[in-house]
Amino acid sequence: MNALFGKEILEIIRTKKLLILVILFLFIAFASPALAKITPELLKNIPQTPGLSIQLPEPTWRDSIDQFVKNISQIALLVLVFVFAGIIAEEKNKKTLEVVLTKPVSRAKFVLSKFFAAYSVLAVIYIASSLIFYAYTIVIFGSFSFALFSLLASIFFVYLLFITATTILCSAFTSNQIVAAFISFGIQIVITIILSLIKEIKKILPGNIMTNYKDIFTGLSPHDYLPSLITTIAIIILFMIISIFIFKRQEIER
Repeated sequence: MNALFGKEILEIIRTKKLLILVILFLFIAFASPALAKITPELLKNIPQTPGLSIQLPEPTWRDSIDQFVKNISQIALLVLVFVFAGIIAEEKNKKTLEVVLTKPVSRAKFVLSKFFAAYSVLAVIYIASSLIFYAYTIVIFGSFSFALFSLLASIFFVYLLFITATTILCSAFTSNQIVAAFISFGIQIVITIILSLIKEIKKILPGNIMTNYKDIFTGLSPHDYLPSLITTIAIIILFMIISIFIFKRQEIER
């Protein structure tokens, strides 16, 4: 397992996935507070309709949080899917799996090494970029609760793991990276949007906390987000199991 994990980390570095993720999250860390600061100024410079006056409030750290969440839920989600869509599919497409699987390693460990390598790299980059974002926001807007921001960032990290798990599952299912990416988007739409239309299960779905993140800074009770977190973690584990099940039953082309 250690050898497979090391191989996957090296593969993530060699295929520029690490570089892409570093650039992505550094951009989010620096751009979110900057956009929150300059957006009102840009809007003021837009020619206004005669007789219509728009008064914009001074931006605060809350606007920076809004930008951070928006960038994570849109840009990061899109990039993560395309970065990890080929993590297994590429090896099947290039027919390099036979070389690895002739070694004394199980298919289950092979798949798990993919998950743990992706999670480890994502964790290090995400934590570092979140700290940079927090520090930069304080410099621009002043201090706010680090504990509450840490809670918000942790919840969002679990959501990013859900996106990654969904994508790796789809990568195990097919040998085409583009197909894996689009299937991943489809599953996410079903779980986070379509199923959320059912009121009885809306509060336990992964996307619930994404729409109520502001409540964290206004006294959100753990009872409000724990069901969603538990469901999301359960889905991640389920997708890992299904990925192993699918991969074990696939014939490896030579």
